[in-house]
Amino acid sequence: MSSSDLFRAGVSLPRHRGAFLASLLLMLLLSACLFPGPDSTGAVRRATPTGTTVARQAPPLLPGNHPIVDRPVIHNLPPGQALPQDLVLPLTINLLYNDTALERTLTQIYTPGSPLYGQYLTPQQIRQAFGPSEDQIQSVRQWFSSQGYRILGIDSLATSLRVEASVATIEHSLHLQLQQYIYQQAAQLSQKFYLPTGQPSLPAHIASLVQSIIGLSTFGIFQPEKRFQPLVPRVTSSSGSCSKYGAKQALTRAQLATAYQFDQLYQRGLQGQGMSIGILELNEPFDPHDVATYFACAGVQSPSIEVENVVGKVAPGPGEGEAALDIELAGSLAPQAHLVIYQAQEASVQDMLAIFQRVAAENRVTVLSVSYGAPESALSDNEQLSLARALRILATEGISVLVSSGDCGAFSQRVPNLALVEMPSAIPYAISVGGTILQMNAHNVRTAEKAWGRMDGSGSICQNDWGSGGGVTQSSFFKRPSWQVGPGLNSHYDGTAGMILTPDLTPVQAPNGLRQVPDVAAAADNIAIFWNGRWVRVGGTSAAAPIWAAGLALLDQSLRQQHKPLFGSTPTTYRLANHPGSFHPFNDIVSGDNGFYRATSGWDYVTGWGSPNFFSLLQCLLSA
Repeated sequence: MSSSDLFRAGVSLPRHRGAFLASLLLMLLLSACLFPGPDSTGAVRRATPTGTTVARQAPPLLPGNHPIVDRPVIHNLPPGQALPQDLVLPLTINLLYNDTALERTLTQIYTPGSPLYGQYLTPQQIRQAFGPSEDQIQSVRQWFSSQGYRILGIDSLATSLRVEASVATIEHSLHLQLQQYIYQQAAQLSQKFYLPTGQPSLPAHIASLVQSIIGLSTFGIFQPEKRFQPLVPRVTSSSGSCSKYGAKQALTRAQLATAYQFDQLYQRGLQGQGMSIGILELNEPFDPHDVATYFACAGVQSPSIEVENVVGKVAPGPGEGEAALDIELAGSLAPQAHLVIYQAQEASVQDMLAIFQRVAAENRVTVLSVSYGAPESALSDNEQLSLARALRILATEGISVLVSSGDCGAFSQRVPNLALVEMPSAIPYAISVGGTILQMNAHNVRTAEKAWGRMDGSGSICQNDWGSGGGVTQSSFFKRPSWQVGPGLNSHYDGTAGMILTPDLTPVQAPNGLRQVPDVAAAADNIAIFWNGRWVRVGGTSAAAPIWAAGLALLDQSLRQQHKPLFGSTPTTYRLANHPGSFHPFNDIVSGDNGFYRATSGWDYVTGWGSPNFFSLLQCLLSA
């Protein structure tokens, strides 16, 4: 096959002979190491676009009684009511995938010295090596279609099938019932959702090909991690609006750039040229006039912005301020990067998952900023595992996903004394970003930085919702990764004395052998943005995530220029923290707390490794 034939087939050829040989080595390693054994073991042979034959180990068939449908554990659930039989619901059918082999490959990609180190995979390679066969996909499609489901599509990595059907069809075909509930969380706060009941099942030949079904539980809803306080009255005209930028000592773009060494990257010509930053938004529009005003007052050119509607179309308007915050911070700190706003209509697990899948399929952004979270106890096991698979795939492609760690400190917003971490930040391949309080003087010099924690003083429930999220997950799926090591990670906390409890009502113990968050931190308090016609002071890890996304985009720009691997996912953070050489990649935050955990030397449960020194991070990466 000629190079022109490969181009027409959608195959990207390396520009340099060295890159081609590395790609060929990668395919050979996938064949020889990850999928050993003759065809008699169930391996399926497929020809790659380069002509190399790769043996793909077929994923093990799942037992017919595995939990295809599940629900979160909800205490004191009120009586439910049947859903209308003609109500049409969208569902996500997660297909059988070789997640074990994918995890094994991912470990090698992030392990220095491994033959696969830094050899990120393309979406096509991932689907070919780890995904279901075309026959398996067709079997699932045909069965759901025969039951009366409308097939909406399959993502290009073949991780899931998206369908819709009436409640009557769903209940009949899956052998379950759907009940609607109204859950009273507080005196004036209630939530309406539905859950499956009964003993759901699929025919054995289909159950062996379906990992799970998402969309039958709507209890877990993602919330943006932001807190706004108006600084000045609404601006009725653009004239003179810049005079209030940075009012009441709110942090400006220039101060953030100086504090975190963006300015040193700018001096070397790194401003995001040729880079794309992804921003995830859930039913959250923005007003272009707000964004334009911010950039004019910040003294930088408005960025190139593209809105991609992944699920439905969001009505225009100023939104709740989350999109404005993300765009203004990421776009001003990486002023020449292209911003891709991945938008969905609902704040549901299905829609977040759909955005992750789109980002992985397109593979055109190197970083994705996510400023949304939900208590891990609000998501079912299958929902958590679905998001984990998507994040694992993004990490395999070398895409950095920065996720705010939460704004309620160590606690849940729902139940006093309940310590929780948030999803998806607690998934190992999300770079979990906590918050700090950054102080700058009149000369834009960083004078102090401490953990962000403004709790209500009770130590029980985060009533004012201000504090850097952090702690230990209680999900047994997310073991503490082998790379999550270093000073501070074994600091012990016991919730017995203060009756700080886990969702199963036992005292918190940290560490507990499971994933610990956050990984890093950045300013999450007293930052000036322009939204809904006025300057506001923003707080929340929603600010910290886009700050990190902008910084990593600039690092990736330099790494590409030097023909080095992209920053990638969480393991890189721990590698640099443990082997910084003579550089200082992080500002170690050693004061403050989030209501239970304290900021200490080294890694801690409030700020992770600390806030970034991006130029020093780049020096670490280039010297490796």
